[in-house]
Amino acid sequence: MALSQSERNQIASYKVQIEGYRKDLHNLKENKKRTSESYSNMIKSTSDSNSKRSYRQSKINAINNINNSIESKKNDIRRVQEYIKNIRS
Repeated sequence: MALSQSERNQIASYKVQIEGYRKDLHNLKENKKRTSESYSNMIKSTSDSNSKRSYRQSKINAINNINNSIESKKNDIRRVQEYIKNIRS
């Protein structure tokens, strides 16, 4: 079954959304890397054990937040891919 012009436009719009989500995903992964390096440097540069413990916990929390955002973007991509699949079927 051939797709109507409206359906093709809708799919094109969804593909643009997916590209935006992929760019966001790439930025989140880069942010995760920078955040991890930053906290690692703070942990290495301090000699106070309480500060090290605090930095480690802050690092874990920050990375978990970024991981949650990454999973959210992946879910957004899957959701939009399902929309495209439903239009084509």
